[in-house]
Amino acid sequence: MGCLFSGPLGKIPGKNIDILKGDASLEPQSEEVAIRPVQSINSWIHTTELPVIFEWRFFKIVGKGAMSHVYSTENTITGEKCAAKVYNKALLKMNTLSNEEPFHVAILREIEIMAMINHRYVLQIVEVIEDDCTNSLIIILPFAACGTLQNYIEKNPPTEETLSICFFEVAEGLRHTHSLNIVHRDLKPDNILVFSDNRFALSDFSVSTRVSGPDEKLIDTRGSPAFLSPEECLGQPFLPMPSDVWAYGVTLFSCAFNFLPFNLDQGQGKSVANTVFTVTQLLEKEELTVPEDRGFSPHLIEMLKQILNKDPLKRPTFEEIIQNPWFEKARELDKVFAEEEREAMARYRAEEEEEEAEDPHDNIPDQ
Repeated sequence: MGCLFSGPLGKIPGKNIDILKGDASLEPQSEEVAIRPVQSINSWIHTTELPVIFEWRFFKIVGKGAMSHVYSTENTITGEKCAAKVYNKALLKMNTLSNEEPFHVAILREIEIMAMINHRYVLQIVEVIEDDCTNSLIIILPFAACGTLQNYIEKNPPTEETLSICFFEVAEGLRHTHSLNIVHRDLKPDNILVFSDNRFALSDFSVSTRVSGPDEKLIDTRGSPAFLSPEECLGQPFLPMPSDVWAYGVTLFSCAFNFLPFNLDQGQGKSVANTVFTVTQLLEKEELTVPEDRGFSPHLIEMLKQILNKDPLKRPTFEEIIQNPWFEKARELDKVFAEEEREAMARYRAEEEEEEAEDPHDNIPDQ
């Protein structure tokens, strides 16, 4: 059960709710809401036989981040299995360095950005819950049983066909994201989730940014050093969309050949500052070498050479990338998924209309 003044905020708060100060308008969503004692969510889960917050039953921790824990969860009504990303609101209120964005601002921006992106190859927010009894902000997300692409590749070296499907879906998700003037800024194998051998999703928008258009330049460097574009490393204003394309190319290259291009593996295992310095030097002096003796399609080889062009203006856009011949089979599969999505949406709308017809009083606006 939830507790007093806790509430699910839906896919995104319907108004400007201050998650750190609370909001008296957050009324309990059930007549049976029980008042739980205030305690940390870890303590509460470990001391409760069947820990449930609203309709979500919590199980074990499946992941940890710098600011959050991720739990496996199940909807007690539908049986849907999801992941719950849990933030301690006290930590979100902690001071950051003077030149850094406050934690709570970054989290709210991530939620807002994810709520804007409705696409089959981008991880969707199921629900956002503010729970005062555990002083937590909880983001419910679909559960990827196969984990991240990095883990998936380490356990199951992918075939070229699987790689083609995966990177078509990622490119298509990024094409849509860029069409909304949103740049990801931290693409890497750890930020691609695997739901099955043919369903993948772009995740982790924690450093993503909205821009005014494709010509807006940024000055701040975000993301993982080995995946930074040459122009990001220079510390000059740069176009972020071509930098996303670069990170996509480094990710694809590393998944296909099991090492990083431009000898970037030399920068691994160092401090962030030293890694950025090493990456910058390597990108300045090294030329791209794409192995052509691994049995991969010439279409993949040529596409990597185009994507990993050090000149950002010569890189293809994601709109162009998804048309590459290497993705021919993946495009056919995508048509199937798109049709399934349309049919599911049509069924959902029909069910909603049927429910409204059965109970027209629900549609009477509040006075």
